[in-house]
Amino acid sequence: MLSTSVKADTIVIPEFQQGSLGKQTQYFREQDNKLSLSQALEHFETSSLTRGSSNSISLGIDVTPVWMIFTVNNTSHSPTPYRLSVETPWIDYIDTWLIQDGKVAQHIAGGDGLPFESRPMQYRFYAFEHAFVSGETQVIMRVETKGPMALPIQFSSLEQAIHRDINSGYQYGALYGIMLALALYNLVLFVFIRQREYCLYGLYLLGFVLNSLSYTGQLHTIITYDFGVYFQDWLDIFLMITYSVAGLHFARSLLQTKEYAPGLDRFVLRTTLYIPFGMLIGFIFNQLFFSMVLAFLLNTCFVVLFIAMGVKALNAKKPFAVIFILSSVTAAICITISTLAVAGVLVPYNDYTFKAIEVGMAFEAILLASILARQFRVAQIDKLIAEKYARTDPLTELNNRRGFQELTEPLWQQIVYQKGDASLLLIDVDSFKDVNDTHGHSVGDEVLKAIAKVISESCRQGDISARWGGEEFIVFLPHTSRDSAITQAEVIREAIEKVEFLALELSLTLTASFGVAGSVANQFEDTPLTLARFEPMIKNADRALYIAKYSGKNQVRIVS
Repeated sequence: MLSTSVKADTIVIPEFQQGSLGKQTQYFREQDNKLSLSQALEHFETSSLTRGSSNSISLGIDVTPVWMIFTVNNTSHSPTPYRLSVETPWIDYIDTWLIQDGKVAQHIAGGDGLPFESRPMQYRFYAFEHAFVSGETQVIMRVETKGPMALPIQFSSLEQAIHRDINSGYQYGALYGIMLALALYNLVLFVFIRQREYCLYGLYLLGFVLNSLSYTGQLHTIITYDFGVYFQDWLDIFLMITYSVAGLHFARSLLQTKEYAPGLDRFVLRTTLYIPFGMLIGFIFNQLFFSMVLAFLLNTCFVVLFIAMGVKALNAKKPFAVIFILSSVTAAICITISTLAVAGVLVPYNDYTFKAIEVGMAFEAILLASILARQFRVAQIDKLIAEKYARTDPLTELNNRRGFQELTEPLWQQIVYQKGDASLLLIDVDSFKDVNDTHGHSVGDEVLKAIAKVISESCRQGDISARWGGEEFIVFLPHTSRDSAITQAEVIREAIEKVEFLALELSLTLTASFGVAGSVANQFEDTPLTLARFEPMIKNADRALYIAKYSGKNQVRIVS
């Protein structure tokens, strides 16, 4: 017969539907040798016990095994099924004895030290379901682990347990869905634009999702290989640092800390190299506790360094620094809440405080994504501006030679294919050197801007104008015969002649000479346009311009 007179708190069912049993549990820790159940019961009888002070009992890392006791009293007349779970997936060994009328009614062994298929439930935590008979049942538990001894014992009716699993699935699905969508989107962006911060951000989020799946036990319902007692512990701590390493490098790249905080940047770089290397050495020599301490150290550094880099960026007046600090501080607060809740310190342990880390990281992920989206938009605007100025003359804001060629080449090919007409005007400002010599180059620049504006405003819709070089301009007239081009040239010539330079407080009258080249209307068969004739047309217009300049200027000429 086994019995104990320990006055552990009693959980009365079926009135008690769901909750954590930390405060209803008394416990002691083994000292030297492993105790048998009868020895543990004797210890419960004769020694002082510690009562849990919060919903989760937390005793530290790599500590001696702990024995716990509480009582379940079923006041109904029929067996009532309940689920008991210890919601820390990395516990190595958990043994539970259910004692009724002084006899062991059931012994349930589990923990991640056992193969997955040998565990009492195919579940992400140690858990079992039992129909508690009428009367009192003493629950004795022995827990042993090399990882953090965090013991949130959850006791629920089967209906409440299933309902809780469903709710948890929806919550995790939403959180992971947000993060995975952001991660994949930014990885796709990286493939196309090759900016490393997008890749690092995606890896940061993927690393966090993997880490979260690991420490919530969900990953270990998929990876169920039996590679030894501590395989899950090793997998947990190495996944724990994935998001820290990727996140710190993402912050370095996004905030460009190397430019204004080289010391901090080097420290971050070395932290992300030396600590994982130290963990690898610990793995090689099978020093789990050593590697575990390094993993927790890196995660602590991650939070502190994220905030430090944000502050440095703010001091350097970097864009997005305020949002970055807000995101990192929010994540740090939520990580702290979850840590304190599991540790049973200051913060009550429940589903909300346990999931605070995921909520905080999801909020951080959204804020960081907004930074990247804004950065992407700025980069796209900068690219468009750069492309515009690569094709635009900065002084006159007309097309430059490159812009002119890019716009006219497809039009020219279309006109040749359709057997249409096309013409060119080359325009040279008369006596422009005298303007520069007399009034200076700044006045000359203003004159060129004014003439460019007149040319642009005088052109018809579809005409393409450009600054060809110096005081020389060019206009491409698609679907325009040479005779019509002469008429258009006269329109522009007269407009230039009427320009007044009142803003410069100068009394100037400027003229321009025109050279025209193009196809002859209704004579296409005699003078066919070909793809090869565009450059010769420019040369013909240049020859006509030469004749206009040396025949008295301020006139339009063609080459017969």
